[in-house]
Amino acid sequence: MTQHNTAGISLPSDKSPRLTPEQQLVAEYYQHQAMLCQWFATLLSAELDSTTLQAYMAGDAAPLLEELALLPELTESVHALEHAITGLSVLEQPRLELAADFASLFLSDARHSSAPYASLYLDEGRFNGPSAQRMQQRLAAAGYAVDEQFKEPTDHVAIMLDYLAESYRRLALDPTPEAEANVARFVSGELASWLPALATRARQTDTASQFYPALLALLAAYIEA
Repeated sequence: MTQHNTAGISLPSDKSPRLTPEQQLVAEYYQHQAMLCQWFATLLSAELDSTTLQAYMAGDAAPLLEELALLPELTESVHALEHAITGLSVLEQPRLELAADFASLFLSDARHSSAPYASLYLDEGRFNGPSAQRMQQRLAAAGYAVDEQFKEPTDHVAIMLDYLAESYRRLALDPTPEAEANVARFVSGELASWLPALATRARQTDTASQFYPALLALLAAYIEA
């Protein structure tokens, strides 16, 4: 979804200073948060392909969801998503019906869908408003741009989560107080401020499966937590 304008960020090599146990825990924590944000971003950037869908229906997501469910703030949302995944097996054509859900939720007219753009919720319903402009500035400052094949405004939830994942990767390498504060401000001001409303819209939309509404509810709870 995003492409680096530079060579990217490399993990510390064997020649890097050894981390203390506390530093190692911090690095692992931020790497894990990056993985979770990337997971959400991937699921919300495009329809599930057949291989991924079959993997989910076979239980491949269970370990990750079980881990998330250990957080009391996420338990209810995790169970709802688990129930939605289980329910995919009763659909006649799961992939096609999920694709239709994706289209009706995220690709339809914003007045009648759960349009996944921050501007719609934070800028009085104006697309490509200040929220998108701020996001574009962040992407430029971070040194990467949106992949040309992902033809969405920069305030699309998947792009914002992808950016957050990269921010966590950078924190894993250099967790300065300033960088941590910047990420915290982004999470609270640019994501937590509108994701609950997105999740509510999705829940109110008629869909064949509860997969995407449950996924968005879990995302909103995760960002809040």
